[in-house]
Amino acid sequence: MPYYRQEKKYAQEGLEISRSVLERTASRCGKLLAPLHDALKEEVLSQEILFTDDTPVNTVGKAGAKEGRIWVYLSKGGHHYYDFTESRKREGPASILNGYKGFIQADAYSGYDQLFGEDGATEVACWAHARRKFETAKNSDPTLGGEALDLIGKLYEVEKVAKEAELKPAEVLVLRTKYAGAILEEIKAWLALNYARVLPKSPMGKAITYAQNQWDALNVYLTDGRLEIDNNAAERGMRPIAVGRKNWLFFQSVGGGKTAAVLMSLIQTAVAAGVNVKLYLRDVLMRIAVEKDVTKLLPHAWKEHFEPEVLGRRNEILELLIQSRQER
Repeated sequence: MPYYRQEKKYAQEGLEISRSVLERTASRCGKLLAPLHDALKEEVLSQEILFTDDTPVNTVGKAGAKEGRIWVYLSKGGHHYYDFTESRKREGPASILNGYKGFIQADAYSGYDQLFGEDGATEVACWAHARRKFETAKNSDPTLGGEALDLIGKLYEVEKVAKEAELKPAEVLVLRTKYAGAILEEIKAWLALNYARVLPKSPMGKAITYAQNQWDALNVYLTDGRLEIDNNAAERGMRPIAVGRKNWLFFQSVGGGKTAAVLMSLIQTAVAAGVNVKLYLRDVLMRIAVEKDVTKLLPHAWKEHFEPEVLGRRNEILELLIQSRQER
């Protein structure tokens, strides 16, 4: 919610709080919670698998409007680390992921290419991205588009079976090897056969070229049962930003973008951890000055170490309020 709307909302409740005060408050909270933001980054980068995606955001400063970027780096455990950059240059992800040796599930953005290789990370491409290109191509070529989507749909049927059966990673790997491997060979042959039948610059030609160029990375998920078939987890992590910017439209400054990255990281991680975001932030802001081990204040750890105490205090207060009313 943008500050001017918060200002009006508070005024309706009889609280005269200017938007400048709200902005300074958010900025101050961002600075206080910055150590947790750094700890989240270390937590995500310590994992063997991460998902990443980005979305554009507008920043308005003295020089006018400029398009920046919000990036998310997400672990399978639900730890969200958001980063704000002033552009989509490859230096953005490089500043976070240089030296990372695990699996990176991402789209085909060329800025990630520098991170992959024998001494770097392993690229895991996204079948959802490939599927969308064939969905677009189906508008101009229904026959081939339908065939491609049916084949890709078979891959997702295998994933559906694994999910519904709640298979462990080793079991997922066996299932994929037995069924998805043959489907991938069928898709590879289909791509080779139809590449010569379509115009290279047509929607179908572009869809086929994309899949062929990404083919090795699109097959990596077959090698490890812990990997996902697509990058939808990171895309879901971007959804709050995409929805939010329809309301707040832009960041007033680069500092505002960085503050948003800090707060969004903790909020979305708290949601993934299943804790009450308001209770969590209120408690952490009081503990941050005295807690020596900031990792205990990350949402998943806070749930273990402090949530019972906070909920117990809250319940005691509620009981006192109820008792007080009954006595009246």
